[in-house]
Amino acid sequence: MGKEVQVSLSRDLSLFDITMIGIAGMIGAGIFALTGIAAGIAGPAILLAFLLNGIVATLTGLAYAELGSALPQAGGGYVWIKEAMGKFPGFMAGWVDWAAHTIACALYAVTFGAFFAELVISFAGIELPRFILSKASALAMVSFLAYVNYRGAKESGKLGSLVTLLKVVILIVFAGFGIYKTFTYPDWIGSYTPFFPTGFTGVLAAMGLTFIAFEGFEIIVQSGEEVKNPERNIPKAIVMSLWTAVAIYILVAFSLLGAIKVNVPSWVYLGKLAELSLVRVADSIMLFGGYLILAGGIISTVSAMNATIYSSSRVIFALSRTGYLHRIFSEISRKTRTPHFAIFFSYVIIAFASLAPIEAVASAASLMFIILFLSVNVSLIVLRLRRPDLRRSFRLPMAYVLSSLAVIFQIVISYYLIAHIEQGFSVFLITIAWMFLGAFVYYAYSEKELEKKAKEEFVTIYSEFPVEKKRYRILVPVANPVIAKKLVRLAEIIARQKDGVVFVMSVVKVPIQTPPSAVVGEIKEAKERLEDLIEFLAVPAGGVLKAGHDVAEAIITTAEEIQADLILMGWRGRTFRRDTVLGSTIDPVLMKAGCDVAVVRFSYGERMPEFGKILVPSAGGPHVELACEIAENIARERKGKVKLMYVGKSDEDKKEAEKLFENLSKRYFDGLNVEWEFIMDPDPAKRIAEEAEKHDITLLGASGRTFLYNFLRGLFPEKVIRRTDSTVIVTRRWIRLMR
Repeated sequence: MGKEVQVSLSRDLSLFDITMIGIAGMIGAGIFALTGIAAGIAGPAILLAFLLNGIVATLTGLAYAELGSALPQAGGGYVWIKEAMGKFPGFMAGWVDWAAHTIACALYAVTFGAFFAELVISFAGIELPRFILSKASALAMVSFLAYVNYRGAKESGKLGSLVTLLKVVILIVFAGFGIYKTFTYPDWIGSYTPFFPTGFTGVLAAMGLTFIAFEGFEIIVQSGEEVKNPERNIPKAIVMSLWTAVAIYILVAFSLLGAIKVNVPSWVYLGKLAELSLVRVADSIMLFGGYLILAGGIISTVSAMNATIYSSSRVIFALSRTGYLHRIFSEISRKTRTPHFAIFFSYVIIAFASLAPIEAVASAASLMFIILFLSVNVSLIVLRLRRPDLRRSFRLPMAYVLSSLAVIFQIVISYYLIAHIEQGFSVFLITIAWMFLGAFVYYAYSEKELEKKAKEEFVTIYSEFPVEKKRYRILVPVANPVIAKKLVRLAEIIARQKDGVVFVMSVVKVPIQTPPSAVVGEIKEAKERLEDLIEFLAVPAGGVLKAGHDVAEAIITTAEEIQADLILMGWRGRTFRRDTVLGSTIDPVLMKAGCDVAVVRFSYGERMPEFGKILVPSAGGPHVELACEIAENIARERKGKVKLMYVGKSDEDKKEAEKLFENLSKRYFDGLNVEWEFIMDPDPAKRIAEEAEKHDITLLGASGRTFLYNFLRGLFPEKVIRRTDSTVIVTRRWIRLMR
């Protein structure tokens, strides 16, 4: 049998390559079209607005870098938000991401139309209605590029790099002429005073309007699989590309404000010129300057439109393929091998949005991206708390503080974008309507489609629900007949103390190429075992028998269906597979199940342990609290004796241990026979294993990042379990942050 060959993308992108990719995403239509408009809102303080936006974008970009290193699947923000907050927030993130990219494309189309109309009317001297010409040319170019995307043509990497360099050179040349012109005026400082003509409110409003110009860093993270040394190069590229863009924005804005002398403050004049401010100023300070800016703007907008038509259609394609939207959007054209319906639907929205004024389109695009980036920052905080087990090759320093600051800033600039931009409130209402439409689509279609898809993956062959309905539900997946009765007996003990019910579950695994329905005739023996176990229990009990391709996913899905509070699983002991820690079934359940999980390695022998002597090694944290809950249930049921143990390294640890012992004793072991022991030992696993030999059962609760990380990496539990024959339970508390 041949070895499986893993196919992956070649890691051939250097730090310079991905920095250029980031710069390409940020030096685009936004700076050509929005700088003058933003200057009219904030005055000279537009320089500060760009600086602050750079800081906020950097914090968000580094959050992207950490989450991309921890969860590197394709999909980016949608995947992380779904992992942190669930299916509905994940869908809404994808829904907003789709809107953000389509409206961004509309912004580039509107800018293209304005520049094309300026070229035809002002520079070529052809008299045509400006509004009609700008909108008609924008629609024509969007239509052409949508067709190009349908045909499957793409911009080559070399052409993209050439376009990027051309844009940067044009802007630097313009800035050079503008700065030179500024310094020729003796009173040039007057162009920048007062610095806050519209107050700090204007700065925040300008930040909101121009935030769209800073969203290109996400492309860097999406390229992670092709980057050399990604854990070092991706964060560096984000910072380098962002601050290169910020420097260019500030230089261009400084040039615009200082290079012109008119009868009104320069920022007022620029605000009136709006998206044509760079063109008009360049034409007045340098030879062929207007043509140069028009050329740069038109090339930039065409390139950006082509890229965002592609990306927006792929977002809706991905949502459809995962079951959130109708399957028609993930259909591939037989002729061109492109998602033609996804491209067409995105094109319709882009075309419609491009009819709106540029300020409204820019505000809508910025607001959508702010919502997405805000959700990503929240997801980083949530996943730091809920999933400390994730291996992060890059970690944002002071993540809780910095991500919280980014969230606060993004909320503030969203408010000022809505309240102080001329059409901000209308944009807000449209955004709310889009969100409500997304929620309607999810609950009217997506949720049912996901359930249907799950049923296609797993066939429920047999189910029996207990007559008595209880609030606390324990799911017990069984596979190994040797420990099945021990496992359900332990579940019975917990259920009796919790006044709960037990659901026994078994999964018949079928090959991936075989439909689950094909094994219906082969499950008689499995069903009989399940019925015997249900009869064996002296508490309200039920059972579920499923056939499916993935045992872990079947367990997770069943836990969601019955709204389980605890999954109690058996573990046979050490696994020798290098791609798993506790096992190919247990690992995914530990990581993904939305409820508490306890994994039991029973002592050898057929008899059920007496459970008279219970050991709970403790260092605090939610996972040890679950261990204490289960220890309490067992101790009250079996009138057992509990020993709380803390293995520390110093007298400071002893003080902490005493406080912890007192707190746990009051919360869980009041009225029970409980003792405390603090031990100083450099090898906690060895000491706990020695003590476990003196007890019937040991409950290990993960406590903090290092413990949980080691637990999921298969280090600490194995060190204990390898050295003891007694029963060991390892607990993982589901941290219910979003409930």
